[in-house]
Amino acid sequence: MTNTSASTRQIPLFPLGTVLFPDGVIALKIFEARYLDMIKRCLRENTQFGVISIIKGSETQSEQGLETTFSSIGTLAKIEDFDPVQPALYMTRSFGTQRFKLIHAEQESSGLWLGEIELLENDPLIPVPQEHQKVVKLLNEIISVIRSEDLLGDAPFKEPHKLDDCGWVSNRLAELLPLSLAQKNHLLAQENPRIRLDLITELIEDDNLRNTMIH
Repeated sequence: MTNTSASTRQIPLFPLGTVLFPDGVIALKIFEARYLDMIKRCLRENTQFGVISIIKGSETQSEQGLETTFSSIGTLAKIEDFDPVQPALYMTRSFGTQRFKLIHAEQESSGLWLGEIELLENDPLIPVPQEHQKVVKLLNEIISVIRSEDLLGDAPFKEPHKLDDCGWVSNRLAELLPLSLAQKNHLLAQENPRIRLDLITELIEDDNLRNTMIH
């Protein structure tokens, strides 16, 4: 185990090929023993796990002596719904709570990744400025389409909708728009939510994403 300082903590990691943002929702089908144990422990101890994206390789490559690289930023996930469909198959629904910086990651003999992390400050509440009302309208349209056509199953993010908050709006657009993994991680790492929304707006305009509703 890695010795952690007073400002860091150690959490189990769930590496994925996607990015979870605070207040976003992620549905996971759990069947591998290491993650079944992780979920049981999180439920028993009322703790959270870390969702982090894989930049290079795969989560199992280190077992074969190959390099695995994770993003430097991830998001804590709290289990909201848990359905043990079978003894070795859990359907889970979790939501993002707080971003963290990954200091170090190591893999246990079970294959579970543990991360030494430092929590990052939550976004301050910053009202959406007038020049960004167009992207707020776009997000509202996406939400309407999701609801009317029952896309993505359950609601893709938690209530309440905060359409007047730069952080919430930028996070939801970052999740829903067809951005690259690198772009999503760059947005997640941006500490100023107003700047994050500026970057989202630029991406929408530069890449003509306005007509692309969801990916």
